[in-house]
Amino acid sequence: MHWPSILLYMCSSFMIIIFNKIVLTIFSFSSVTFIMFCQSIFTCCVFLIRRVHIQKPGKQIVLICLLNSANIFFSILSARTLNLAMFTALRRVSIFTVMIAQYYFLNITLNKPIFWSVTIMVCGSLLAAMNDLTFDAKGYTYIMLNNILTAAVQILTKKTLGEKWKKSTIIFWSSVSTLLFSGVQLLSFNPKSFDAWDNTSFQIAFLFSMILGFFINYGTMWTIEKNDSLTLAVSSSAKSTIIGLLVCVGLIDHTYKFSWWNFVGLQISAAASFLYVYYKKQNTSLIQPQIPK
Repeated sequence: MHWPSILLYMCSSFMIIIFNKIVLTIFSFSSVTFIMFCQSIFTCCVFLIRRVHIQKPGKQIVLICLLNSANIFFSILSARTLNLAMFTALRRVSIFTVMIAQYYFLNITLNKPIFWSVTIMVCGSLLAAMNDLTFDAKGYTYIMLNNILTAAVQILTKKTLGEKWKKSTIIFWSSVSTLLFSGVQLLSFNPKSFDAWDNTSFQIAFLFSMILGFFINYGTMWTIEKNDSLTLAVSSSAKSTIIGLLVCVGLIDHTYKFSWWNFVGLQISAAASFLYVYYKKQNTSLIQPQIPK
């Protein structure tokens, strides 16, 4: 396992959820697409200022860009709709979808301990979701779409990185497509409708959201490149363990309503993520992606 890429992804993913939640919930910022727009501008500027070589996009890059834009949109939308505990719990369903997608599209077979650790992870999440005292049908729909899109983006990215494409090219063109997509959506957005632009706390949270948009994209590509899509998904689950614990003790999201069933489900899912790491290290040689030609 390539730990630098995993740690970069986990830290940036943890922090961006917190800052997006602050912007969207605490300050009641109404435009998800404006956040996407600003994150994309920042990412594109980083590559242009550093003069990184960017390849011309092909069909695979275009498809990744479209899927990634939709994935980001539903991720931010679900983060605004759900409390953080349930957001992190239901995001673990993406681990199972990635595992199945890897098996069918990348011919990656998994041994039984890894399969069961992933299954337990998802079951713990479902247990927590069944006793969610703040059930929101729209939020659940958004996050399930987010899970499916996440699997599609990660599998296609892994396949693309195994060919001639560089991760900087994928990140740049994905940001450009998100910039165009969100820019069109912003035609109906009125900045004057938001009255906290001059609030220092909001400005700091929004700035970090933009910066972390770049780091989470880079960390995602790096983790997929050096490991595999399933390891990326489980890394996200391990990060969620910390968020879940902080939320359950009331340190982050005050919209969360404590429930023992919910708490136990979250911890079962968290414990299973560590089992995955253990078995992954023990069986690294068994998980080697075979990229179809």
